Amino acid sequence: MSRWRKKLPFRELTIPVKMLHGHINNAGRKLTPFRELEIEHGSLQLVDGIPLVHVRGTPREMGRAMGTLVGVQAAETFFLYMRYFCPDFAGDLKLARQMEARMPAWFIQEMQGFAETSELTYDEILMGQTFLDIHKVALCSTIAAHDSATQTGEILMGRNLDFPSLDIADQANIVVVHQGSEFEGHTPRPFASVTWPGFLGCLTALNTDGLALSMMLVYGHWRKEHLQGLPFPLVFRSVMQNCGNVAQAAQWLATKPYCTATNLILADSGRHAARFQLHPDHPVVEHTSADAPATACTNHYVAAGIRKFAFTWFSSFFRLRRLQKRMRGAKFDVQAIKDALQATGIPLINIQRTVFRPERLELEVAFDDLGSGPGRYVRLPLQLLFPHLQAAEALAAQAT
Repeated sequence: MSRWRKKLPFRELTIPVKMLHGHINNAGRKLTPFRELEIEHGSLQLVDGIPLVHVRGTPREMGRAMGTLVGVQAAETFFLYMRYFCPDFAGDLKLARQMEARMPAWFIQEMQGFAETSELTYDEILMGQTFLDIHKVALCSTIAAHDSATQTGEILMGRNLDFPSLDIADQANIVVVHQGSEFEGHTPRPFASVTWPGFLGCLTALNTDGLALSMMLVYGHWRKEHLQGLPFPLVFRSVMQNCGNVAQAAQWLATKPYCTATNLILADSGRHAARFQLHPDHPVVEHTSADAPATACTNHYVAAGIRKFAFTWFSSFFRLRRLQKRMRGAKFDVQAIKDALQATGIPLINIQRTVFRPERLELEVAFDDLGSGPGRYVRLPLQLLFPHLQAAEALAAQAT
């Protein structure tokens, strides 16, 4: 069956207008503050101001827990963002239905659970999972290095999420740890996602095997895109749940479950990284090696045969050049990764920065003082992200 191609010519050109509209209408609005809470299938704690959410159980139980913990903020963010960014809700929902037909049952159950305990309807939650495929709305930069390219040899990765917040999404940044129980004969790997309330897919994530993920949209390929596939945030969440290293992820992504043009960098605790240019028809994968132990990526394809000009090309090209310049003869440490993010973050829309240390199962995130500033980073170590791993190690030690 032929793919149904998207008809989205130049929608991204309207983003500046939407940003202005959202800024004017959301100026001065404050999201309801996140509050610490412990419930049966989850918890929310504030770590130096960073909302850290844990949900666990079946897909429906995790969805219900998420709705209880951050449902209020999810509804506020949705209505204040989608009102201006996706004003044709009925039209976009028809496109979302194209993707819903291919979603796995567990993901639909999680969305249903979220709808049961939040103020959002199922259709609104569905739109929240698919609108990034329907509308292009992110400019991001990522760098990864290991072995001779880092001072200690450990693998490090850093990413900027440059995303028009419309004066509301920047207030809603959170970290969510999913710890799903067995379903459909499979127990998913726990993972931490840097995200927003009610967004159930992954753009930035780290799982308990030490696989780190950073996604970047690619512009200018709308004629090659389609909706007969999974929304890319769900694809990347599936990578986190099902894959323990870059090689496993590459094998799964080779089946092309996605439908929208994206770039991706993956890095794992085995000191291996790869840049994925996920063209809907002709994906290209480039792995790091001992001779080339660093890689970087922004918002365009660089491989011959799939490159295409878009209005974002100039920004993407110069950000990539800045990262590549820093990679030449570099010996990165965490601060050097942060400096690279500072040099490539886009003022006004740089709303998340993340530094990954996969071998330590550790993140550092910055949600405040970004844009022109260096960011205020908060460290989220293993014992905060994945406390169940420490508990298991303690039990094993007692047993021996």
